[in-house]
Amino acid sequence: MEVNGGEDRYEETWFHWFVKYLNRQGDWLEKTRGNLMVAATVIAGMSFQVMVSPPGGVWQSDICSSGDQTGTVPVCKAKAGTSVLEHESSKRVFYLGMVISSTVSFSASMSLILLVIIGLRLRNRMIMAILVTFMVVAILCISAAFFFAVALVQYEDDTIISILVIYVGFWIVFPVIILVGLFVSYVVVVAHVDDGPLDGCCQ
Repeated sequence: MEVNGGEDRYEETWFHWFVKYLNRQGDWLEKTRGNLMVAATVIAGMSFQVMVSPPGGVWQSDICSSGDQTGTVPVCKAKAGTSVLEHESSKRVFYLGMVISSTVSFSASMSLILLVIIGLRLRNRMIMAILVTFMVVAILCISAAFFFAVALVQYEDDTIISILVIYVGFWIVFPVIILVGLFVSYVVVVAHVDDGPLDGCCQ
């Protein structure tokens, strides 16, 4: 009877701890609702600005070939208002990377703003997971957009390349450190919960 009582107490304690953890996360999101809105708005503004004012600027006028003596219509290779670096073959990969990362970042930020302003309860675990995922994606993508934008406008200088390599390495290592820290803290908390009730039931 004592063993069964100890197991019941252990399961009950674990359940209560898990519920308190979720409630604490929900309280945190409720309290930081305004901060989430501000952060998402700033990221959305940055993503929008990169797209409408691309690195290298835009063509101020149409650049057309003069045509030949047969009277053919000149062919315009660049249209006024379009990005200068869009059709630069050596920068094509970086330009596409910037467009993709900026679009994803803008979409994630606007989705987060929409979910917050429609009044969804942030204590819901599914909503909480979605909001956190959108914010993480927005931050990582706007960081990638910065890398592509810098690579577009900088000359192939060894110093600049080294700086960009360090930047990419940081954004690879830093999220890994965060994930490892979260995993370690989770293991420590679970071990603490495991030891506490069992010690109590054996005394």
